[in-house]
Amino acid sequence: MLFRSKHLGDVVRKGEVLLVIDSQEVGRLKAEFLNALVTFESRREQLAILEEVQGAVMGRQVREARAALREARIHLVNDEQALVNLGLPVAIADYESLDDEQRAEKIRSVGLPAGVLANMDGDLVTSNLLPLAAPFDGVVVGRDAVVGEVVEAAKPIFEVADVTRMIISLKVDKEDADKVAIGQPVRFRPDGSDEEFQSRVSWIATEVDQATRTLQVRAEVDNLSPARAGLRAHTFGSGRIEIDRRGTAVVVPRRSVQWDGSRWVVFVPEGETAFSAREVRPGIREGDVVEVVCDPPDLPPDHVVGSGSHVLKSQVLLERMESGDL
Repeated sequence: MLFRSKHLGDVVRKGEVLLVIDSQEVGRLKAEFLNALVTFESRREQLAILEEVQGAVMGRQVREARAALREARIHLVNDEQALVNLGLPVAIADYESLDDEQRAEKIRSVGLPAGVLANMDGDLVTSNLLPLAAPFDGVVVGRDAVVGEVVEAAKPIFEVADVTRMIISLKVDKEDADKVAIGQPVRFRPDGSDEEFQSRVSWIATEVDQATRTLQVRAEVDNLSPARAGLRAHTFGSGRIEIDRRGTAVVVPRRSVQWDGSRWVVFVPEGETAFSAREVRPGIREGDVVEVVCDPPDLPPDHVVGSGSHVLKSQVLLERMESGDL
């Protein structure tokens, strides 16, 4: 049963108690640990007595006492580990020097900070209490339980996120995948916002996504304080990756660049009714335009054919077929 908890939006520190659960299983494990400690001490005393009068008893009795002590030690260590696995700071050495009442009092509130105990009714502090602490500094972003509710072992109760550093996940077209490299500058703008976040590529997937046929690229950005985050989780937006910097570039509409069967070309007008194909090498694509590197590079075209370029390409291919070049 959920006994005490943090709320959505609360800022928490590593080790701070998020909630306290009342669990009969926890109480049973604590009792088994104390019983195992008593059994171990009893076996140890029995062996010590037998060793003092070893000449007056059979050797078999001493060997059996030693085996019983080893078995009791194993059970005690296993019970200690069961509590440690729950996040409780339990150590055998901390309980060996205490009497039975002190042991019961100590293990009853083990793991509960003094501040938590001070705010709880003493009658409600039982051996069944299990505190769950935040694994790192962050903000409570999810809470699926209320005080008094019965919780299940496999059911998530809280979500804690470190929002001081966010990961931007970008999907890059597979045609541009070979241009992306670690360390390239990244600019990300969330939908509906004028603020732009800057970072660099920190990770590139080794495979293309089978569903979207895109390459996943990640970048990390420093966010604002946890109480007031500038970039929120699951935010959609658009990102740009700077793959190169150039002083000048020749760009043309994407529909102007055509493949004539052996090379990429653009068609430039020569007179009022004539056109010629100029070989180019496509470069960076952005939106409806593409960068082209011309051949020769110092003679870029002044004008190129746009929407009708595919007609000219078909004409070129038809002429080649008629001449037997294809």
